[in-house]
Amino acid sequence: MKRRILFFFTILLFVGCKESQHTPMVHDGSVPGSLSNIKVENMPGAAKISYTLPDDPNVLYVQAEYSLLSGETKVVKSSVSKNYVLLEGFYSTTERPVKLFAVSRSEVPSDAPSVITIKPLTSPIENARATLEVFETFGGLGLKFLNETQASYIIYTLYKDTETGNWIEHDRFYVSDAREVKFAVRGLAAETKDFGIYFVDKWKNHSDTLFRTLTPLYEEEMDKSLFANAMLFDDYYTPRYAAYPLSMLWTPGGTTYFLMQPAPELTLPNWFTIDLGRAYKFGRMRVNQLSHSDTWQFASGSPRVFEIWGSNVKSTNWDDWTLMGTFESIKPSGEPLGTLTADDRALNARGEDFDFEPMDESFRYVRFKTKETWGGNPDVTLLELTFWGQIAN
Repeated sequence: MKRRILFFFTILLFVGCKESQHTPMVHDGSVPGSLSNIKVENMPGAAKISYTLPDDPNVLYVQAEYSLLSGETKVVKSSVSKNYVLLEGFYSTTERPVKLFAVSRSEVPSDAPSVITIKPLTSPIENARATLEVFETFGGLGLKFLNETQASYIIYTLYKDTETGNWIEHDRFYVSDAREVKFAVRGLAAETKDFGIYFVDKWKNHSDTLFRTLTPLYEEEMDKSLFANAMLFDDYYTPRYAAYPLSMLWTPGGTTYFLMQPAPELTLPNWFTIDLGRAYKFGRMRVNQLSHSDTWQFASGSPRVFEIWGSNVKSTNWDDWTLMGTFESIKPSGEPLGTLTADDRALNARGEDFDFEPMDESFRYVRFKTKETWGGNPDVTLLELTFWGQIAN
């Protein structure tokens, strides 16, 4: 008996599902009026079309129809809560017509569409590509460009295989909201190669490819097992926590950070000195801020402006030291203190790379001199320091 009842309800459920159809919730054959006061604002890779809706409470949304250069028809809808429709994803600046319909709750469109012409401005990836600079750097290539519209896209770096002639993808870098973008593609041997760099946006538009023949500079990571605190008497390296001394900056491990002990006499600038164990010609360095809490990311005592000095003498006399570079930590988003975007967090996680100007001199000792911190705090906080270069002969 139970099986018969179960079978009966199963049949009812099946029939009910089979007869279900997606139809308008309102069955009203009235035709909505046309849009009026239509205005077009052409934008980089986009167009914003504003309008006045017909005085009809039955209108549900506005529909825009247009064709891509491939012939494909695109449809974009905008609810009546807005007085505009935004069309995005254009790569070409070619003029094209757009049909606009007011659509009722019964899915009935206007009798005659309003037809207007749009002409998108140069797309964000084309603008970025036009400002792209590529140059040789230690262990790879340096890339720099402007992202004025703060658009999202991916930058691909390829190189040509010298044996097969095939292009091989080496790196991809995601940008979402930074205005000025500068980064390095690393992990490349010091060999002359043909490189190609291009941009792809979320609509799969591809920019033209920039081709360059370049030779990355030779480098190797300096041996951290030889590093030691030089402990010069005018240095400040007192840790806030005894278990996390200055040597944590070159000790393997993701949480081996260093925080200075706040003190009344501690001011900016302040510095500490590292004995590298041998002399190197300097190529670049990476500075990792603390990342385990928003308290430290582009905030608090994280260095914002700092200097790197080199010497072959353990001396407190600055005349014995050579300024190798003054560097500034750049927050990709440019947002104020306390606001972190995806790009900010991504850079914080991987660390900031800084290149030294080429020089013939080599040094065994380095001084990290902090001039400004992100939060103005004199007690400097850091997660890790890494240096690359060439062992001195």
